[in-house]
Amino acid sequence: MNSTTQYNRIAVVLHWLMAIMIMLSLFAGSQLLEPMANSNPEKLGALQGHAIFGAIIGLLLILRYLNIKLRGKPATANVVGSKMDLMANLAHKLIYILIIAVVGSGIAMAVEGDFASLFAGTSMMPESFEHLTTRAAHGILTKLLVLVLLTHIGAALYHQFVKKDQLLRRMRWKRFQG
Repeated sequence: MNSTTQYNRIAVVLHWLMAIMIMLSLFAGSQLLEPMANSNPEKLGALQGHAIFGAIIGLLLILRYLNIKLRGKPATANVVGSKMDLMANLAHKLIYILIIAVVGSGIAMAVEGDFASLFAGTSMMPESFEHLTTRAAHGILTKLLVLVLLTHIGAALYHQFVKKDQLLRRMRWKRFQG
């Protein structure tokens, strides 16, 4: 695959690093933090780690966007103007918007819940975070992000194994291609 059909190495690294971090963050939020009582002494450390991961994901998204704007992106994998091309463009924009929204709602939740004083140890953990308006928004946006990411993965697998167009090569290191 030539450089006009493949993302640059920085884009590839950022894509897979973000994919891993987002999956870990989604797992931590839904499987560790949500079911854990706020009275559990381990909750604060887990919440801090989740917040740090969220901030890093937000920064990586900005880097990814800047990288694509500065270095360009490869030619579309679909026929320009086709329904698949339009859907792919929409899906990628929606992923970016939802990541920004999830990170933003997490930051808003941290502000509303005064997580800075929680993390500094100057205030006590509330019994629950359910009273936070931003908590509901964060949960809904996270579920939407999961749905769109599953669709994204499904579309990539469809291209790779049904259409057999080697779409996944666009996100591989050039030196590992045959």
